[in-house]
Amino acid sequence: MPDVAIVHDYLSQYGGAERVALGLADMYPDAPLYTSIYQPERTFAEFASRDIRTTSLQRLVPQGRFRWAAPFLGRAFQNLDLSSYERIIVSSSAFAHHVRHSNAYIYCHATPRFIYDIDQYFSGHRLLADVTRPFLGALRQADQRAAGRHNNYVANSAVTARHIAEIYGKEVPVIHPPLRTEHLPRDPTPRPAEARALVVARLQPYKRIDLAIEACARAGVALTVAGAGIDEHRLRAMATGEVTFLGRVPDEQLAGLFESHSVVLAPGIEDFGLAPVEANYAGRPVVARGAGGALETMRNGVTGTLVEGDDVAVWAEAIVATLGRTWEPGALRDLTLPFQLPAFEAAVRAWTEST
Repeated sequence: MPDVAIVHDYLSQYGGAERVALGLADMYPDAPLYTSIYQPERTFAEFASRDIRTTSLQRLVPQGRFRWAAPFLGRAFQNLDLSSYERIIVSSSAFAHHVRHSNAYIYCHATPRFIYDIDQYFSGHRLLADVTRPFLGALRQADQRAAGRHNNYVANSAVTARHIAEIYGKEVPVIHPPLRTEHLPRDPTPRPAEARALVVARLQPYKRIDLAIEACARAGVALTVAGAGIDEHRLRAMATGEVTFLGRVPDEQLAGLFESHSVVLAPGIEDFGLAPVEANYAGRPVVARGAGGALETMRNGVTGTLVEGDDVAVWAEAIVATLGRTWEPGALRDLTLPFQLPAFEAAVRAWTEST
C-alpha cells in the first residue's frame, strides 16, 4: 500500500485543475487517485492509466450532470476511508477538501464559486442559480467546517489566498499550478500573416467569452472559440462578426491551434488561469482582463496587454493595438519558465515532505 493518496473533486471535465491533478499523479505514480465521479470520455485521456477510485456517486450521476450532485458531494468525500495512508494530497476547488484525514495537504484552486459568488458563476443562467440558491446556507456552513478540519493549505494564486483568508480565516502560501507543455508547440513559431484571435476555455458564464465575441466584432477581427460548456447556446445565439465555435478541442490539436492564431484572449477574471501562460509558451501575446490571476502571470506590454474593466470599445482597441505590435515568440516562451513543471514539483515536495 503506498503511503500517499491523491484526492481530486471530479474527473468529468477538461480544466486547469485537472491538469494539476495529472501533475500530482506524475509526481506520485504509485498513489491512487480518489475522486467523486470519473467519466473517462469527458476528461483527459492520461487518467486512464492511473489507479482511479470513485465514491458511491459514480453509479448515480448521469453523464455531464455532475453539478446537480453538489448537495451530496461533501458527504461522499467525508465517507472515503483514507486511514491507511500516511498523508493525502487534495486538489480542491469544490468538495474534495471535505475528506477526513489527520495529515491532509490541501492544494486549493479556488473557494467554490457556485457557493460564494453564485450570480457571477451562473451569469445568464438564472434557472441554475435559482435552483442552487436555497442550498447556499447549508453548503457554505459545510464548506467552512471542512476547511476548518485541515491545517496544511496552499493556494494556487494570490487571489485564491485572499479568498481563503476572507472565507476560511487562514493565511496560506502560494504555489502556482504547473505549465504542462506536451500539448503545446515544440518550438515557438512566427505569428500567421492573417490576424485571428483565439479563446481556449470552458464555456462558463464567468469566463466572459461574450465580451471577446463583442470586442472582436467591433475590431473587425476573426475569432475562434475552443471549448464547451453550459454557456455555449447563449454564445452562439449572440455571436456576430466572424466567429468559429470548435467545441472541445483534443490536446493533440491545441499546438496547431495556437500556431494558427495571432493573439489569445482571456476576458474573464480567473483565480489563476493557465490559458494565458500556455499562449505565451506557444509564442503568442495575450489580451487579458487586468484582474485576478492575470496580474500574476502576465506583464503588461511584455507578455501581452492587460485591460481594465469590460468596456467593449476598450477591449477592441486593445486587441487591435496588440495585433499591431511586434512580439518575439521565443522571448514570450522564456518568460513562462517560473510556471513550468519542475518549479511546481519542487515547491509541492518542499510543502508536503517538510511539514
